[in-house]
Formats: sequence, structure tokens, C-alpha cells
Amino acid sequence: MGKEGDRGICLSFLYALIDLLYPRLCVVCRKCLTRGEHFLCTYCLCDFPVSDVNFSSGRELSAGFEASGWLDKVYSLFYYNKFSDYKNLVHAVKYRSRKELGVYLGKMLGERLRGKIRVDGIVPVPLHPKRERKRGFNQSCQIALGVAEILQVEIWDNVIVRTKNNVTQTGLASEERKKNAEGIFALTDAAAVTGKHILVIDDVITTGATVHACMKTLAEAGDVRFSLACLARTQS
Repeated sequence: MGKEGDRGICLSFLYALIDLLYPRLCVVCRKCLTRGEHFLCTYCLCDFPVSDVNFSSGRELSAGFEASGWLDKVYSLFYYNKFSDYKNLVHAVKYRSRKELGVYLGKMLGERLRGKIRVDGIVPVPLHPKRERKRGFNQSCQIALGVAEILQVEIWDNVIVRTKNNVTQTGLASEERKKNAEGIFALTDAAAVTGKHILVIDDVITTGATVHACMKTLAEAGDVRFSLACLARTQS
């Protein structure tokens, strides 16, 4: 059989042993993944709750915000439902340090955007430095890495910063979210975004208060257009 054949057998045995001792599990259903499956099993991938085309308009999300004239399109990968196991995808990226999963899902989102949108740059919604240090990364940046790889667009992660470490939006009502998100960002490089069409990336969109605060700050540069992409949108 030769050395190459022996090496192949050894590698196959090693991979099988690793899978036995440290089984890779589907993030959604927690069943064991088979060879060739990544993060999601085939069943969960086929049953993926992809959001429909009705979410391609920014009008609904823009309603009630001063920034309503700036937002062009809104894209999301899937529906977020707290009673669905697919919520595990967001939780794994956001709270369990699954950075590679964020990039993987970002690529899935990028595939949905391919051919539908032309932007000059991608801006992930920034975290406050204290929160990012505690978490170890910004989940929106990981998603943006995947999107950027598919769209072949630059990430501009240094044009805006989060200046206030406000409390989490989770559990807050709509008006409370808006108030909590006021004045939490600062523009650091106006020249980089003036006259540009920017794709803003976030993980989950509920009321849109945080992303609108981000866009409002970016718009201070003047003549800025926006589109928005997120992993998931909550259903009303």
C-alpha cells in the first residue's frame, strides 16, 4: 500500500478517535456531526429558518427614527425566536466565544447579499472597549469578516467607537432601548465615510435602536447612505 496509504489510514483512525473522544455537535440540535458537516447538521441546515424577502425593505425598521431617510435596505439571515433551537446560533457566537461560528454565519449572510448590494465598506457595530475585553471579541466583527470575504469589501472598524458602556438592551422595552442607545457612539474618521454607501453589520435586530444610534453618528460625516445586515431579526 505504501507510505501514503499507511499515512491516510492513520489519519482516518486519528480523526475517528478524536470524533469519539471529543464529538463535534450541531450547534442547533446538539446531535453529533458527521464528516463534512460544519457547525450545523444537514437536517438543521435544510430546516434553516431563512428570513423572507419582506425584510429587504428598510421602511419598517426606519419608522419613528430621525435616521429614516438614511436607511436603504435591511437584510437578515434568519428569524430569531426565543422558543426555537436556532437561537443557539446567536447565543453561541455572543456568549460562548464561538468566533469561528460567527465567521461561518457571516459567510452565509454574505451569500444572501451577493449580487443584491453594492457598498463601499462594511462597518460592524462596535462594542465598548470594556465589554469587548471581557468577551474577548466583538461578535459583529466576526460576522463582518464572513460577509466581507464573500462580498470582497473592506471592513472599516476604526471609523466609529462606542464611548458609553450602556446597560444591555436585553429585556428593555422599545422606548427604553432608544433612550439607552442615545449618544453612545462617536465618529473618529469622518473623511473615510463621507459620500460612501456603508453596510452596517450587527448580530440581532429587535427595535433597531442601537444600529440607528450607530448610523446617526456615522451620518455626521455627511452624504452617507446605509444598508443594514444582521444574522437575525426578531419576529413581531
